[in-house]
Formats: sequence, C-alpha cells, structure tokens
Amino acid sequence: VPNHAKLDVLGRILDVEEPGSAIVFCRTKRDVDELVQGLQGRGYSAEPIHGDIPQMQRERTLKRFPDKLTEVLVATDVASRGLDIPDVSHVINYDLPDDPDSYVHRIGRTGRAGKEGDAITLVSPRDLRNLRFIERMIGKRIKQVRVPTLADVEARRRQVFKESIIKALNSDGLDPCLMLVDELAEEYDPAEIA
Repeated sequence: VPNHAKLDVLGRILDVEEPGSAIVFCRTKRDVDELVQGLQGRGYSAEPIHGDIPQMQRERTLKRFPDKLTEVLVATDVASRGLDIPDVSHVINYDLPDDPDSYVHRIGRTGRAGKEGDAITLVSPRDLRNLRFIERMIGKRIKQVRVPTLADVEARRRQVFKESIIKALNSDGLDPCLMLVDELAEEYDPAEIA
C-alpha cells in the first residue's frame, strides 16, 4: 500500500473486517496522533496510546477499550509493552516495525488464551525488503491479500444492514410498527414503505 493511501485502506479494512477491538501500531508518537485524528475525522472511535499521554488519560482509554466505547487503539511499540489488553480481535501494523521482535510482540497481542485473532500489516513498496527480512527471521511467509475495494465495503454494509433487519424482525416489539405499515399500505406500495 503506498503511504499516501494507507488511511483509506485502513478505513476499508475496518469497515470490512468490523473488528470487535483493534490495535493499530505506528512507528512514532506523531504518527499515532495524526492517525487518530484521521480516523476520528472519518467517524471511527479511536484513541492514542503513547509515551506522551498522561497516565490518567491512558488508564481511562484502556478502560474504555474492553467496554467497547473505543473501537481502535492506535499505539507505539514502547507504549504497548507491558499493557494487558484482553480480547484484541485485530492487530494492524499501519507501519511495519524495524525488527522481527517488535513484529512478533505486536501480532502476539491478538489470539491470546486460545482465542482467534487477525494480524494485518500494511506494507509500502519501500518496506518490502524489511518485510522479507522479518519473514526470514521468524521463519514464516506472511500471506499477501488483496486490499478491500469500495465494492467490498458496500457489500459488507448491505450485509450488516440486512442482518440488523432480520434481528429486528425476529425480536418482540414490532406490533406498533406493523400496525403503522398496515395503515400506510392502504395508500402506499408496501415495498416503498419497507
């Protein structure tokens, strides 16, 4: 992914994957702050975790994460070490770390205690050599996947909307709505009402 397209690609990944809880790793504190601003500007609930965040704010952020009040933590490697964050569904390497140990530490944040999780790494063309080095050092080939398209995002949104309608149809409390639909059906096409 070219550097200039990473924010767009990250948004598509978040929309298609719909992580329950994700940690996105950046190289620097400045990168973390800029990415949090970009994500918040796009409507994502994102909070920063790095060394310049006051301890009180960090604790508040870490409490909000498991409570699902914050969807995405954006962190540096230094700030993430020593933090016990349970139930991380996705780790996304927005920036590839410089060394294999950091890579292993990052992706180890997901899939803990026998649970499953996904690790996704955005690699710019100039980072390919570093990626190959990390692969050699960890003894694994990292699978390359296609970036989600806008059509993928739209299909996922339709699926989520359909699931929410099915859930509503299967729940109690639709009687007032159904009465309203019956009244409106006398003047309007039921498909338009739907």
